[in-house]
Amino acid sequence: MSIRIIFFALICGWALLPSGVFAEEGNSKYLDIQSIESAGHIKAWLVEDHTIPVITLQFSFLDAGSKTNSTDQQGLAQLASNTMDEGAGDIRSQAFQKILTNQSITLRFNATRDHFGGHIKTLTRNKNKAFELLKLALTKPRFDAEPVDRMRASNQSRLKSSLSNPKWMAARLQNDRIFEGHPYALNSGGTLTSLAKITPDDLREFHKTLGKNKLIIGVAGDITAQELKILLDDVFGGMPDTEISTPNAFTLKNAGKTYMYEQDIPQTIIAISQRGVRRQDADYHAAKVMNFILGSSGFGSRLMEEIREKRGLTYGIYSYFREYKETEVMHVSTSTVNEKVQEVMGLIYAQWDIMKNESVSEKELQDAKSYLIGSLPLSLTSTDSIASILLSLQRNNLPIDYLDKRNAEIRKVTAKDIQNVAKRILNKDNFTTILVGNPQGFEKAEIITQLPNVE
Repeated sequence: MSIRIIFFALICGWALLPSGVFAEEGNSKYLDIQSIESAGHIKAWLVEDHTIPVITLQFSFLDAGSKTNSTDQQGLAQLASNTMDEGAGDIRSQAFQKILTNQSITLRFNATRDHFGGHIKTLTRNKNKAFELLKLALTKPRFDAEPVDRMRASNQSRLKSSLSNPKWMAARLQNDRIFEGHPYALNSGGTLTSLAKITPDDLREFHKTLGKNKLIIGVAGDITAQELKILLDDVFGGMPDTEISTPNAFTLKNAGKTYMYEQDIPQTIIAISQRGVRRQDADYHAAKVMNFILGSSGFGSRLMEEIREKRGLTYGIYSYFREYKETEVMHVSTSTVNEKVQEVMGLIYAQWDIMKNESVSEKELQDAKSYLIGSLPLSLTSTDSIASILLSLQRNNLPIDYLDKRNAEIRKVTAKDIQNVAKRILNKDNFTTILVGNPQGFEKAEIITQLPNVE
């Protein structure tokens, strides 16, 4: 897709945004975010939008994700997220789900490696029932045997199905190797054995770790600040305070190593990892612009241009950053026919060197900055997306006016800034490379014969 088409899409998307949600550039605020604190000292960020009768509330219990699960209980947080909306209080699973459906309420929970959270979306006219159900799910989840067994079976089925997916295999091996010795290395979705052993009582014990002192909350839509304050205390006020763990910085393991998991398939999946960049890094925006040019922008990126467009060696190749509470990673993912893996790896190495040793062009720089600035409105097109970004800002300890300053920070990035951050961050010698397939010419790769944390 050409940059011209992308820009046209951005302009059209911007035009579809509800009025009043955010200010045009040059005004004092990009999003009118209010910091709310209830009488019970529960805090939330709110963007009011009364143009549509919809409310979205998203929340996260920090440091309560799958990293808290032991090796024997891999998948515990995941199974809890599947079952907390399967009945609560005196309402059993089917009746609970029927109420949600009949009143057009979306309620779901989620578990990441770091955090445990949830999402509720409701029409304004149904908000009382919606938040009553959320309160029940948070404070009195049933964890009855039938829905627990049903969701357990669903997770086991998903896991078995994943065993035929080479991309999933590569991701599982990648996490195991780069996070070796850390809970991030475990299978957040559970193993066949661990899932089978998790009981309703285990889920109840996990639920006890969810404390209101770990909460961050983002709300968008048809609700006032005063209404929200009352709601926060009603929904979350009855939850306990729980012990807060102190995250420890973690350095990626197995840098410079290549691992191969042999599969009889025509193409090899290539998954590369190296240390990334943290959101609080002074060079973060320069790194984002650099990576857009290098590989995150899809068609038009250097990796896609050199490896797909010029040589036809892959259908797609992307680089991207992923940040965890305790570490940060830069990934490259692609695939190619087994005979061409060495060539593709060599081309990736070459692009790392070029980015470090040569200045990006003025056109690359301006196109990347224009896209990154112009794409922000498209991430604010619904109450869901706005609530999500409010949660993300808090999760990353960013100031409430961050969005107002973001574009200026991106505009300040120079070609020299990009080269400097590339020299600091990009390090092909520290690649941890996972190959799933039957690649030729990797006799020195360490062979892995069994996927870890699956059975």
